[in-house]
Amino acid sequence: MMPNACQTAFKEWAVTIEALARGEQIIILLKGGIQEPNLHFQIEHDRFLFFPGYLHQDAELLKMDYRSWLSNKEDQPDPSEVTFSLYAEVTDVIEIGVTDSGDPEVAEAAAAVLEPFHIWAPGFALKRVHWKPLHPLNAIFLRCYSIQDPVTIPVTPQYSGCTSWVDLDSHVSLGEITPVMQDADYEQRASEIKAALAATHATT
Repeated sequence: MMPNACQTAFKEWAVTIEALARGEQIIILLKGGIQEPNLHFQIEHDRFLFFPGYLHQDAELLKMDYRSWLSNKEDQPDPSEVTFSLYAEVTDVIEIGVTDSGDPEVAEAAAAVLEPFHIWAPGFALKRVHWKPLHPLNAIFLRCYSIQDPVTIPVTPQYSGCTSWVDLDSHVSLGEITPVMQDADYEQRASEIKAALAATHATT
């Protein structure tokens, strides 16, 4: 059963949120922000709102077809407010890293096979694998839902900083929400990604 409200938000690039909202991808790849506890990302919640961020977005880190999605600085929303328009539920998490296999080639192959399944530039996932290599890269599968009436709230000081999770001051009403993808389409895409990742273990 879907909840009526949510008090947890997750920070992500606005352009990535747009890709998730359009069904262009169903995964995000994370290791953690610079202010994360132990500098290591933890999946603290399996249901959350997306908190759009603009500061670290970079056209060079996107495939050419998606660079036009980046908004100009003057077109970005008022930074004193945040609008929630996408809700997500985690369905699966696959760790990509040398700690499981003992072989860095496995992690590198996994990063390479993910490239058709996201909007980021070639090599983006590989760089994430090599940053802090002793920590696995989390491929997080997300079932996303569009909020029909997006909710805007003030940004308070405690929402700032390079942390992934934000505990909001109050619950945000979800109202009517619609799945970005039909169940069958989502399951098919997820199966394709899982099969591609599994194949890297079989061939390395």
